[in-house]
Amino acid sequence: MRIAVEGLGLLRKLFSGTDAEVAERLGGIRSTLADLDRADDATLHSAGVDVTEVNATDGYGLWASSYDEAANPLIVFEEPVMRNLVGAGPWGDVLDACTGTGRHLQWLAADARSATGLDQSTEMIAIARRKVPGASFVVADLCADHEGDLPEASFDLIVCSLALTHFVDVDAPIATLARLVRPGGRIVLTDFHPLVTTLDGQAFFTHEDGQTPFVRNHPHPVAAYLRSFRTHGLIVDDCVEPVLGEGDGPMYGGVLHYVAPDATRAAYLGLPFVLGWSLRRPAP
Repeated sequence: MRIAVEGLGLLRKLFSGTDAEVAERLGGIRSTLADLDRADDATLHSAGVDVTEVNATDGYGLWASSYDEAANPLIVFEEPVMRNLVGAGPWGDVLDACTGTGRHLQWLAADARSATGLDQSTEMIAIARRKVPGASFVVADLCADHEGDLPEASFDLIVCSLALTHFVDVDAPIATLARLVRPGGRIVLTDFHPLVTTLDGQAFFTHEDGQTPFVRNHPHPVAAYLRSFRTHGLIVDDCVEPVLGEGDGPMYGGVLHYVAPDATRAAYLGLPFVLGWSLRRPAP
């Protein structure tokens, strides 16, 4: 992993950086390769991380108990993006699609006529129920047929945070959201930026057994979102792509920030990590 981030740092500085920056990254690569040459097989094995891919239902079920406790720099980075795009209330009838532990639903419910959370993870929903006791909850996949629980055009505001990237096809969940929002209503989305997922940014977490599972993120180009919005009659009011700044150190590279801080800074600083959309379904 360290050699990979050193290589990315070099690539980003190769033409636009100074000679000193290029030399620093080349030095980091040589040092890393030398460390690998000196390490025996047992040392390399002990330094490895047991990484296993899990599906979204199983993964978030395993993650639920620690999701709000673990320091997740992505959530710290994403939450103000969502709040800024939503703006000031009151919001009428609100749906938090893929609500997880209800971290957005909790503040939305305080200024909403009604608040509903939807998620396919029973473990996540159980935590959200305790955090937002006045809300209603539906346990279902976002793209499932839940007409009985969520009729068409039921909500004035729908939010969906860091979830669409888990779908192979972004059009299906957007179609559901467009069906559920009222004419004149709004949809606010945040997601992993496709550039990050292309660089293999995945939803990793540490389980209590010491393993490191991940839920796969699929890169969806901005064009795929725009095509789906047009198809389902949604108007784009705003699009934001906040980039990582100097104060977001733990974001770029995660644990590698502490193992190879100079390399991770060179690799990730200035890249957009979140893609945010403010959408509207036009009134008739």
